[in-house]
Amino acid sequence: MTQQAAASSDHLIGDNPLALTNRPVRPDADASRLSRFDDDRWDLTPGIFEDHSTKTSLNFEVFPVRWRMEVKEYFWLLINDETIRPLPAAQLDKRLSLRTISFASTPLSRVLAWAEEHGITSLNELSPARLDLMLADIADLDLSKGAKGMMISETRRLWAYREVVPEILRMPEPQPWLGELTRDLFAEAPQRPGNRTPRIGDETLVPLISWAMRFIDDLSADITTSFHEYCLLLQQEDRFRPPGVGRSTPGGRRQERLKRVLDQFRRDGTKLPGRTLPDGSRGIRWQHLGRLTHTLGGLHARCDQDLIRQSGLEIDDDTYLSTPCKGTINGQLWRSKPIAFDHAANLAQHLVTACFILIAYLSGMRPGEVLSLKRDCVAHDKSTGRWTVTGLRWKGATDNDGAKAVEGEQRDLPWVVHPIVARAVDVLTRLHPGTLLFPVSIRPKPLRGPAAPTNLRPGTAMTTSQVGTDIVEFIDWANTYCTENGRPDHIPSDKQGRVSPRRFRRTLAWHIVRQPRGLVAAAIQYGHVSTHITQGYAGTYASGFLDDLALEQWLERIENVDELETYLDSGGHVSGPSATELESKTRHAQAKFSGRTMPTVRQAHKLLQDPTLQVFKSRGMHCVFNKATALCTKESENGPSLGECRSACSNIARTDQDIAELRVEINALPEDPLAPAIRNHRIALVKETMARAIKHHEEAR
Repeated sequence: MTQQAAASSDHLIGDNPLALTNRPVRPDADASRLSRFDDDRWDLTPGIFEDHSTKTSLNFEVFPVRWRMEVKEYFWLLINDETIRPLPAAQLDKRLSLRTISFASTPLSRVLAWAEEHGITSLNELSPARLDLMLADIADLDLSKGAKGMMISETRRLWAYREVVPEILRMPEPQPWLGELTRDLFAEAPQRPGNRTPRIGDETLVPLISWAMRFIDDLSADITTSFHEYCLLLQQEDRFRPPGVGRSTPGGRRQERLKRVLDQFRRDGTKLPGRTLPDGSRGIRWQHLGRLTHTLGGLHARCDQDLIRQSGLEIDDDTYLSTPCKGTINGQLWRSKPIAFDHAANLAQHLVTACFILIAYLSGMRPGEVLSLKRDCVAHDKSTGRWTVTGLRWKGATDNDGAKAVEGEQRDLPWVVHPIVARAVDVLTRLHPGTLLFPVSIRPKPLRGPAAPTNLRPGTAMTTSQVGTDIVEFIDWANTYCTENGRPDHIPSDKQGRVSPRRFRRTLAWHIVRQPRGLVAAAIQYGHVSTHITQGYAGTYASGFLDDLALEQWLERIENVDELETYLDSGGHVSGPSATELESKTRHAQAKFSGRTMPTVRQAHKLLQDPTLQVFKSRGMHCVFNKATALCTKESENGPSLGECRSACSNIARTDQDIAELRVEINALPEDPLAPAIRNHRIALVKETMARAIKHHEEAR
């Protein structure tokens, strides 16, 4: 060990410093509970400023006992040492984030467990031969490629810190595996391009978006009013009032208040709050009756049963709130009774989930950016009619030294969104009083009773995993409602599995790229065109959304090449002025990109300009784009405007599928002898143009 490392080791063991000695800590963190060096578990959450983040910690009990103290020193250096020590074969040139450091624990523990099994007492014994043995053993593990790669990465990171770590962790001077890339070490075969985050299928997405819109536009008023009534009633319970604050009463003795409530039931034609017992009979919900009379329900049960019996009121099958439901679905009331007291909070949470779904999908924000929005985030520009949303971003946010800005940063430009996103934000601000639109809970918290747990994370927003669970429950509720009410608009299960929050952003990018003129499939009725979506949703390159679009465009081009080559290989016929050019570009692109792995964002942007990939599918045709001869573009545009194709353009080529689409379009054109002559003349010209293209395609076989 170097003298510097030895001095650091003595200091750590002797002074028991804070685990987050040289890291900013959240202002709401309890300073007395911050983790220290001697603790077997270090809570890193106080150093993570994202309100939506989950608890993050390091558990040193997973490491072999003989290595544990030195591993603590190593992780303390990772957390607090500001010196940048890049990994071999990596481009990381900034300080590690706390979450990245926490991810290192499991792979490093596997590496040290391997060393224990092979009788290694110091990592200085890791000769090139033993490193090759380790590599072979890692390759045989029943782990994912990612988990194996992390074991390689953490071994390399230890080597990068070899001059400052304790002696037992100090590796020899030569670079492990000579700095070769992990994929080369494992001799991984090239992979076909693929989308690591699968999009949500239209069969699931369309009804899911429809139900989310229905909650916001049709049901939110009923749910919000009922939830507010629910919260007010909870305040009548002792556990929801601050200590020392008694129950407020509207005046009169207990029985007088009870008589007023019973008379109100009679006037409204409602029944006593009840519940259905296991044997099918009904019993009075005494606690709820006490909430209504500002007293203890047990007193009514013991002293006032005769008065209740004399009222002649029946007992209801459940405990319903007094707010009538006025919302409709397809012109019919969505509920015949008010919302039950026990269901009000759950329906309110479903409303929160519906708002998240629409904001996430129709804005293109990352899940964490949505969950961190605050109630004053929406603005409306009357001169342009645009609605905008502002918020924080963390990915790509850096400080003056180039390190991650732990507190995030405000977006330079806001997201431009559809008005329904603004309505969703408005619904959330009316639903609950919290500063964050998506707090960890909208239910009132008890102010008395057992003390709150002390191990709660500081962040007060919902986590991504929490909202993911809520989306599943939202879908279950909608499907149950459809079954109980004989509705056909169920939300089918997605073929790619659970609808996780991050899939909305990827799905939006997919629809923008693959729909003519960039229309979002599930929002065509909103009238968005590609420039509006790209400029509004994508914003600047700092948002990262344009990168998602570039990757989706790359994937679309490659998929198009695959389909065209399969068609040509099967003897498929191509017609049109660019038929030869389409076949040539397809063959060259397939030879050039066959077996190509998923590119980086920078590669995707560059490859999109490759001449062999300038083939675009449109309705009833393929555009083999050549800017010099295109009739649809302006000088400032670098791609075709597929919604403005002209039949005389020399860039057009057609396959059998394109011809089939033209036949469908011809049959769909209206024939109305009573229409104005100019309209019928225009339709006749369109039919003649399509028929001529079909005839040419068939004759040229």
